[in-house]
Formats: sequence, C-alpha cells, structure tokens
Amino acid sequence: MSVKSWMVGGLALMTVLGLTACGTTPEKETSEKQEAHEEEHHGHEEGHGEAAEDLAQVEMKLPEDAHAGKETEIEVKITHDGKPVTDANEVKFELWKKGASKDEHEKIDANKGKDGVYSIQHTFAEAGEYKVMYHVTAKGGHVMEPAETLTVKP
Repeated sequence: MSVKSWMVGGLALMTVLGLTACGTTPEKETSEKQEAHEEEHHGHEEGHGEAAEDLAQVEMKLPEDAHAGKETEIEVKITHDGKPVTDANEVKFELWKKGASKDEHEKIDANKGKDGVYSIQHTFAEAGEYKVMYHVTAKGGHVMEPAETLTVKP
C-alpha cells in the first residue's frame, strides 16, 4: 500500500470517528455549545442525571407593552414540586436584539423577589424585536428554554 493510500484511509477513519463523537449527547452542555445553536436557541434542561420532572419549573412573564427608553420589568417564577423556590443558586436573563451576534448578547443577574419571583428592570435603547431567555440554576439542575420574542415599541 502506498503512503497516499494510508493517508486517505487515515483521514477517512478520523472523519468517521469525528462524526461519531459529534453525534453523542453529553450530560452537560457547555454555554459555548449552547450559544453555537441557531439564534432561537434550542431549549434544554440539564439536571446532572436527574429526570426533567425533578428540576425546577420556570415560567417567564414578558411585558405586553414595552417602550424604548423606558424601564421594563421581566420576570420568572420558579417552583419545585409546586412550591416557590426562594433559594435559587443563579438566575440570569439573556437579552439581545433579533439578528445580533452572540457577542452582542447581554446577561443580567436577576433580583430575588417574593414567592419564587426573580426579575430585572431593563431599559431598551431602541425599538425593535428582542430575544429574551432565562438561565436558572436551582434544586441541583440548570433550566433554560428557547428564547421568546419581546417587541419594544418606540
């Protein structure tokens, strides 16, 4: 066999191994891999081996009437087994103008309120469509859902 044949065979083997590795699903997906997904962000829940129903449940509330230049409240309510979660390890909101690169995404730590409600106050500089996504780490797992669209009016 010639050196060229060995190189072609080796390259084919590396390609097959590489594709096989890409097809596996790791238990924990890094934020860099998550950000590499399409703009809409495929949702995922990760519970360090726990079943999804053991994770905290999160309900996001977006304002119906947001205006550029005015403070807007965005909140999530976190529950676990039907009870409010008041001791979440981390709650963040990720905001970006639709079509923006991942470098333009802004992550904001939420403020803890009452009864499992966590929120931010944010002023959008200009009107347009924005994507809003939450990141919640609580009860031994990380929960995030596909981004929702918020229309900010002039």
